Amino acid sequence: MAELRVSKLHFKRGTFCLALDDITIVQGEKVAILGENGSGKSTLLQLLCGLLSGHGRISYDGRILKNIPVAERALLFALLTQTSEVIFPFSVEEVVRFGRFPHAQGNNFSDEDDELTEHHLNMLDLSALRDRHFSQLSGGEQRRVMLARVLNQKAPIIYLDEPNASLDIRHTLDIFELLTSREETVIAPVHDINLAERFFDRFLLLKRGTLLADVKRDQLTPELLTETYDVQVACGAAAFTFQHQ
Repeated sequence: MAELRVSKLHFKRGTFCLALDDITIVQGEKVAILGENGSGKSTLLQLLCGLLSGHGRISYDGRILKNIPVAERALLFALLTQTSEVIFPFSVEEVVRFGRFPHAQGNNFSDEDDELTEHHLNMLDLSALRDRHFSQLSGGEQRRVMLARVLNQKAPIIYLDEPNASLDIRHTLDIFELLTSREETVIAPVHDINLAERFFDRFLLLKRGTLLADVKRDQLTPELLTETYDVQVACGAAAFTFQHQ
C-alpha cells in the first residue's frame, strides 16, 4: 500500500508557477492529469517523484519524500518519462530487466526477476524483439519497452508521462486496458480526453499551474473541459467533441 499526500505545494521557475493545496491519492486509483501544453502536468509529475524541488509537503504513507533515500523511492514509485533514450546498446530484454534493479541482491537477478521480466515482455507484445538493440526500434516499440520496464519494477505507484506517445491505436487501447486492470496506482498526464474518460476514474485539471478541479468521472463535464482548454466542448453520444470558441 502507498498513499500519496500533497499539501500546500508551490513551485516557481522563471515566470511559471505551479500551486496545489491538498490532494490525497489512495492505493489503486487511476488518475489522469488534464490540461493544455504548459499547464504544469509534467512539472507536477517531476515534483511528485522528487526530480524537482518545491515548497510544501509531499508524502508517501506519511513519510516525507525528501527524507526517503533514493534507493527506497524506487520501491515506492516508478516513472515513465516523455523521452525514452537509452544510450548504450542494450537489448530489449536487458532494458526490461532493468526494472528489477531495486529488488535485486547486488547485481544478481533472482529466478523471480527473470520470470517477471519474461511476463512483462509477453504482456507488452515484445517477446519477438527481445534480442534487438533498443536503438534499432521504432518510437512506438521503444515506448512499449520502457513501459514494460516500469511495470516490471512492481512499484505500488506508477507515474506515466503521456503513456501512449508514439503508439498506434491497437497498442494504445491494449496498454490503457492493461493499466486499468492492475492494482497499482496510476497517475498520468493524458492528452486524449476521450481515452482518459474511458479508462481513468479521477481527473486533476490544471490550468496555467493552478488546480482548476479534482473530480470523478461522472463530474467531468463539458463545461469544466471548456474552461480548462479554452475551446468549446460538447458531449456527443459516446465522446466529447471540441471546436474553437
